[in-house]
Formats: sequence, C-alpha cells, structure tokens
Amino acid sequence: MVMSTDLPVHHRALALRSALDLPIIERHALEAETLRRVAGVDRMGDLTRYNTCEVTELADLTPAASLLAPDERGWALGHALVHAVEHGQRLWLCETTPQEFAALRRALGEDLVHNASLEALPESEPTGPVVAAVSPRDLLDAWAVGDAAQVRYLRTVLKGTDPLRVPSHILAALEQAQVDLVPRSKATRLLHNPKFLAYLIIFIYSSLRVVPAALAPGFKGNPWVLWGIDIVTALPYTWGIMMMVAGRRLRHRMAGTLVTLVTFIAPYVYFFARGKGYPPWVLYVVAALVIGTVLLEGGRWLRDVIVARGLTAAQPQRPGRPQSPRDGRSLKPQGRPRPAGSA
Repeated sequence: MVMSTDLPVHHRALALRSALDLPIIERHALEAETLRRVAGVDRMGDLTRYNTCEVTELADLTPAASLLAPDERGWALGHALVHAVEHGQRLWLCETTPQEFAALRRALGEDLVHNASLEALPESEPTGPVVAAVSPRDLLDAWAVGDAAQVRYLRTVLKGTDPLRVPSHILAALEQAQVDLVPRSKATRLLHNPKFLAYLIIFIYSSLRVVPAALAPGFKGNPWVLWGIDIVTALPYTWGIMMMVAGRRLRHRMAGTLVTLVTFIAPYVYFFARGKGYPPWVLYVVAALVIGTVLLEGGRWLRDVIVARGLTAAQPQRPGRPQSPRDGRSLKPQGRPRPAGSA
C-alpha cells in the first residue's frame, strides 16, 4: 500500500507507515478523535498500518445466534480475531451501509461498534456509506466475560492462539474464560511489550547520559544525584508530552507544557549549578542533546498533526481505482484454515 501522493514529500516521510496508508482512509473522511479513542492509543501518530486494519468481513456478519455457532461468517470473524491477537492489532475499520452498520452493532454489541465517518453527526441517522470502527481488544475483553455463547465462541476460534502481544487484562479475562492459548511466560511477554520497551530505552538513555556528565571537566556534583533526577523526571516528562499534544482542555495542555519544561531542564539545571569552567565541547554536547530532543518531539508532534488531518480529508479517486472492496477488491480472511467438518 502506498500513501497518497497528494501529501508533500516531507509530510509523507513523517507519516511513513501510518494508518494513512490504508485505502479505506483515502476513500473516506473520518473522525480522527474517534479512531484514536477506539484504538486506545495516546497519539494520532500511534495509528499505524500495522495496528489498524480494514476488515471487510464485518459488513456481512450474520445474526449473533448463527455467528457464534460459529457459521461461515463466524469463522471469518474468528480468523480476524486470531490475526488481531497475534499481530497486536488495535483498530478494525469497515465500510458499511446504514443497514449493515445497524446489523453489525446488533451482532457484536452496541458499545463495541462506533461510527467513525466524519460526515455523520452523533444524533443523526446516516444516509450514505458508514465507516464502522471496532476495537478487537475491546471485543475480546467484553466477550471473555460475556454470555455462555460468546465465551464458547472464543474458546472455539481462539484455540491455540499465541497471546504474546495481548494486554495483561485481556489475557487474564481469556484465561478466566478457559480459552486454550499458547503458554507464554511473563518475562517473554514483558520483553514484547512496547510500553515496557519504551520505558526501558528511557531508563538506559538516562543512565548512559550520566557517564559523560560525570567525566566532564568542571563537573563537581554527585553523578548519582544527576542520575536520580534523570530517572525521576523521565515518567513525568513523558506524561507532560502526552498532555501537551493530546490534552482535551486548555488547562490540561498548559499543565502538560509546564511539566514538560520543568522535567526537561531539571537535569541541566543541576549540571550547570554543580559545575563551572566547562570547556566548549561540553557546551556543544549539551546543546546537541537539547536540539536533538526538541527536533524529536517536534517531529512526533508534526506526525500527529499530519495523521489527524489526513484522517479527516478523503482523497480524490484515481482513474481505474476501485472505490471500495465491493467494486473489485476482496480481502480474504486471514488466520488459520477452518477445521474440516465445521459448519
């Protein structure tokens, strides 16, 4: 899949491998905040072509009683769930008619299917195509503690699935529902957890940054104090960045900005307060660290903006290109083959 060439070159570079690569997003103007909320990500730029997927099978689901048997459509949904579990998918999108959207909500659950079309007002009845947004994680979480038919369905379609990338609370719910999953140790799952890896990188970076600071000519402070400031401010700094770019209210964004600034400059304040007569190369290194951090966070912020704008702006159709999966495009169910003899 190739991102729309209507974007400037530098925008395409910043939005590389984002959800803007998906054809359904090029065909429709979508409500960006709805997609972010349903996917459960902190930033728009976290919506990627890997954790966001177009699942056309959602438009053709049968009523719940047949779906959970499972029938042919139930197995197709099951294959999609297996793929979501094993590949860490957070968001499913599907182009539907208003009638199909209503049927999908009845089949999966009113609270699990969301209207992501930008044109539709919350209280209005949609008249054109509706893009349905579903979180497979929320679906698993709800059905794992749902009625007997839903639990039995998950036991059937998820048998033998690898839960390596499933969040802990969903894994606990699936285990409580007695779904037969591939056993994985907590250590193995932790090493594949993106949030844990992100915090581990921050910890390692903060620790290594102390080494040149402690060896810098003119530094008279305690390296362990500098390291402690770095570690203690790492998490508030991350929270501040999140609030600064994604806060819903002005006071939240202002608080995030303040926390970001304070936690960012705190190590440097100690470094310069406990030293003097630094040679020029030390100042150059500090300046490079500051500029690099600003460019990194600025690039991430710009990616959020580009992705959000791209989600809300449908691209014009190119000649010869199918307008939807029903006009020449069909996606085969992904996952394991259906067991022989099943309905």
